[in-house]
Amino acid sequence: MPKKAYECGSCNEVHQYESSAEDCCRPEVNEVWTCDVCEEAHDEKEDAEKCCASKVKARGTETVRCPSCYRDQELVLHAVEIEVAGHCSECNPHYSIEDTFKIGDLVEQQIAENLERTM
Repeated sequence: MPKKAYECGSCNEVHQYESSAEDCCRPEVNEVWTCDVCEEAHDEKEDAEKCCASKVKARGTETVRCPSCYRDQELVLHAVEIEVAGHCSECNPHYSIEDTFKIGDLVEQQIAENLERTM
C-alpha cells in the first residue's frame, strides 16, 4: 500500500514527515543593504551607497546647463562633469584620465555631503 510522503519544494527530496520536508531547504536569512534610490539589495553598505550615485540630484534641485549640448542637467554626475570638463557625458562621453578621476572624486564627495545633510 502506498505511503504518504512529503516533498521539499526546493530540492524535491522526499521525506517521511511533513516537518522534515519543511526544514529541509529552509532559506537562510542574509543581511543586505538597499540603495536609497532604486532599492536594489547589495551585500556591502558601500556598494549600496554607490549604486545610484550618479542618479542623485545635484545640490538640492539646482540644474546646470551643459555649455556643449544646452541640456539642463540635475544629476550630481552630470553637474560635476560639466564643472570639471566643460561638457556632460550625454553629449560627449570622453574624458581624459585626469578628468575621469577628478569627476569620480567630486561625485563621491558631493554624494557624501548630500547623505550627511539628509541624516
